[in-house]
Amino acid sequence: MKLKRYLFSKYTVIVVILLTVFSLSFFYNSSDINIANANDGLKQNLKSQWIAEDQQAAIERSQETVPLVKKVNEEKFSERRNRLLGTLSSKDSEHRYFLLNSPIIKKNNDLYGPVRFMHNKHMVVIGDCVNCHHYRPEGKNVSETVRCRACHQEAFNPDIPERTGLKAAYHLKCLGCHKEVKKGPVNCTGCHEKNVPDHNKLVKLKGKPKPSDVTKECLRCHQSSGEGLRTSAHWLWRGPSINTLGREKEISNGKATNTMNNFCIALSNNWPRCTSCHAGYGWKDKNFDFNDMTKMDCLVCHDTTGTYNKTPKDAGMPDPKVDMVYVAKNVGKPNRNTCGDCHFEGGGGDAVKHADINSTLRWPKRTCDVHMGGYDFKCHECHKTQDHHIKGRSTSLPVAEGGFTCETCHTENPHNDNELLDHHLNKHTQTIACNTCHAPLYSKCIPTKIFWDWSKAGDKKRKPKKNKYGKDDYLWKKGEFRWKESAKPEYAWFNGKVKRYLLGDTIESMNLLKITAPVGNLRDPQSKIHPFKVMRGVQPVDPNTRLLLAPHLYGKGGYWKTLDWDQSFKSGMESSGLTYSGEYKWINTEMYWLVNHEVTPRTMALSCATCHKVFKEALNSSFNKNVRTCNRCHQDDRNIDFKKLVEQGIDFQLLQQRGRDSKNLIDTTDYINFKALGYKGDPIISGGRFKQLPLGWKK
Repeated sequence: MKLKRYLFSKYTVIVVILLTVFSLSFFYNSSDINIANANDGLKQNLKSQWIAEDQQAAIERSQETVPLVKKVNEEKFSERRNRLLGTLSSKDSEHRYFLLNSPIIKKNNDLYGPVRFMHNKHMVVIGDCVNCHHYRPEGKNVSETVRCRACHQEAFNPDIPERTGLKAAYHLKCLGCHKEVKKGPVNCTGCHEKNVPDHNKLVKLKGKPKPSDVTKECLRCHQSSGEGLRTSAHWLWRGPSINTLGREKEISNGKATNTMNNFCIALSNNWPRCTSCHAGYGWKDKNFDFNDMTKMDCLVCHDTTGTYNKTPKDAGMPDPKVDMVYVAKNVGKPNRNTCGDCHFEGGGGDAVKHADINSTLRWPKRTCDVHMGGYDFKCHECHKTQDHHIKGRSTSLPVAEGGFTCETCHTENPHNDNELLDHHLNKHTQTIACNTCHAPLYSKCIPTKIFWDWSKAGDKKRKPKKNKYGKDDYLWKKGEFRWKESAKPEYAWFNGKVKRYLLGDTIESMNLLKITAPVGNLRDPQSKIHPFKVMRGVQPVDPNTRLLLAPHLYGKGGYWKTLDWDQSFKSGMESSGLTYSGEYKWINTEMYWLVNHEVTPRTMALSCATCHKVFKEALNSSFNKNVRTCNRCHQDDRNIDFKKLVEQGIDFQLLQQRGRDSKNLIDTTDYINFKALGYKGDPIISGGRFKQLPLGWKK
């Protein structure tokens, strides 16, 4: 662990200002490339040039040589704690994040990967620097705090035999604290991943083995892993739906059985095309044997070569050109590319379905997603996996194998950078989800589909037109589309439950069907305001049975072959075990897709003035004393620039100048429609959910 001196100075202020200016200019760089349209050469070039800047800086710090501190000032912990109380704080920290990856430990063995250490978080939560920094090195003008390996190095040093080695120091301090507070991880893989051994000598394959033979070779050592996958959602495409309203005890809902959407609608009779993204081989019809573990595709998730591909229309079978032996001998942990090959392309193309995951996340800029672009996060670092059951909850699919929230890492009171704002922002987290402020736009680096009209499909004479993003507005197979880049989310109360239409459910209103909708309201203490992409569409419905229709689209007898909707609906519904009356109409539908990714750097979150009109009015009046804002509670004679305070955040005008489609958001206020969420008005004036605030305010 590298810990430098935290005493604040004017030079630190200058550095922070310069870094902030740099991050702002970097955020608005317009040179993002649509990776989906890039050729293999360009992709390789992007990969070779890509750097996760925060992670790279942490890697470099972790490899630096630190002189051993042999002598320290003898001082009682209580005296040291009292002396430093009020002197050091999180604001004095030069680095918020460290990578614990010391060469001192690795020279003996290299079994585990590095540990990500959120130094700033630990400072705030523990609130006591002495808890880790026990002593000050002896000498004049030395830092009160030094890195762990400045004092702890070899496991045994005869000159200072009383000191523990670095590895022991980490484990004694970290695990001891985690066991005490009962919140941090206490097992090896809870802090750092186990390294994957070189499989070149482990894999006993030759020639051109069949896919099933490769899987058998994997199962030779990893039988228990196969058993875990056999009951997972990624294998079955169905599972428990504990977050679906009214279906919390059901265990077989999912894409394989009854999930519908307003993209390609349903799996029924479309298996060979849809299952090209299945982690298995040969799911071409409803008779697929999920108990046959030799049909599992281990390589699709564990390939590290970048050469493994599936044939798009062959039920998940690999491309015949793939060197299966080469890939099998070079397996490793999943990465953004292996996850993204399916999840980035959902709905038939890059960024079609998801508002916040797309091909730019393969090698993203820090400003597209600060976790992946800044810190090189892999998907499974948040979506923790146990026995191939992956944590994460979706509003689009009912299956849930565990939850994960921002608070898991950042705590329930994550703000600690501004004495005046911290209290207010941490109060906001009781009502507002993190991404409501920290993901003010979705699809900000590549456009996403926001509307799909199936009723217009079938016109082979209609020529598609390119929109301003270079996207087609029409395809005869699928109908009419609309796209949006840098889109403002729609906001709704959400308590974790989803009201969901599933195949075979009776439709209540024929005017509008919400296939998925978040559950929650103003008075529900479990609800928070969350950001959503609302996908709108027009799709077929049976007016007599009042069922949403599942068309047979792909393959023999499918609509894309016959252009016969009646035949398509009959075949699709029959495959689903449901009846088609022979009559169809078109219905407007909506789906709510929760925005969880594309988190911006913290300096580019929504500003106070963007959401609260009263601040915008104050800004327009030069913050004069006749307009009461912050100064209704805080004294005017404080040395604080209220104007700067409330307008710091995302700049839509600068974003538009650099090529983003944000012109309509410039000078926005009331960014969140509070009345639509059940408030009487802006809660800063009319009051919050459970308290009448602000005190003494009169309009």
